[in-house]
Amino acid sequence: MARVSLVVHGRGRGHASRALTCARALGDAGHQLHVFAGGDSEHVLKSMSQYTSIPIVRPGLGAPGGWLRRLSGDAARFAEAAPQCVVSDGDQPSLVLARRRKVPSVAVDHGLALTHGRLPVRPPALLRLYERLNNAPLVLADRLVAVHFLPFTASDPRVAVARPDLRDDLRGPVSRDGFLLAYFRDDNGRDALALALAAGAEVICFGERDPGLPGLRFHRSDRAGFADHLRRCDGVITSAGSNVLAECVMLRKPALALYRRGDAEQALNAQLAEHAGVALGRSFEDLGAGDLAEFLTRARGGEFAAHDLVAAMPPVSEVVVSTVAALLV
Repeated sequence: MARVSLVVHGRGRGHASRALTCARALGDAGHQLHVFAGGDSEHVLKSMSQYTSIPIVRPGLGAPGGWLRRLSGDAARFAEAAPQCVVSDGDQPSLVLARRRKVPSVAVDHGLALTHGRLPVRPPALLRLYERLNNAPLVLADRLVAVHFLPFTASDPRVAVARPDLRDDLRGPVSRDGFLLAYFRDDNGRDALALALAAGAEVICFGERDPGLPGLRFHRSDRAGFADHLRRCDGVITSAGSNVLAECVMLRKPALALYRRGDAEQALNAQLAEHAGVALGRSFEDLGAGDLAEFLTRARGGEFAAHDLVAAMPPVSEVVVSTVAALLV
């Protein structure tokens, strides 16, 4: 088996959750694994036996500086690992290093579904252009794995399609225990939570900062606790991130998928989820009491669609292991 470096982007919990299942699958396949991550991903992955913290490259004005810090330091960071294959989950600088060293590489990202997939709702032209520019370094990889929360087909033969793995802690019994679960990537859902509470819903929220709302049950971010509540809730109020929407779809939990006005990717996620009948999509800025009432009525009445995503698409860990094996032949 080979020495594999798994390099993970550090914004939000989606990359880390996905990478954790891939790390375990690569280890089970016999590969010697070294994990590189930072930011939000570090909390999930730092317990891996071979782990190195790296600076993350955030989108926006700070991206050029982040790229310079990574490119100047990656050669030293990766020297000890001496990878025979690099697997990048959303991390771009590592693919530059892999190409320079002529090491085979695999890029895993949900954004690839927008640029290399045939989706039922066509992404706006500006979003397609942004994603192609923003994710341009991903095409340096020898193979691409596009991950999504709904079934789709690829438009490029180099691209394999996958869904997130259903984590072990989400495989328990699923029930409807009369409460809504809430999670917001940027802890920016206070107004949405207030509307849900005013509508009479029992709401349990996981995050980093307590919104301080009377009647809200708040928990600090905790993977196992979140999974337990996700299996038991009636519905989810959440940022329209790809990974959390996939978990909702796999457990057949309706979602109120929220996005910031101007966040084109999450706006498209919300639109796709609503088009598939699994969610109600709204912007944080436009969300009103009527939207909460509609979501609660439809969730309680079982009016949202239930798609069998598990049967429709292979898990990303399985696709990554088989792709690495093909590259190392």
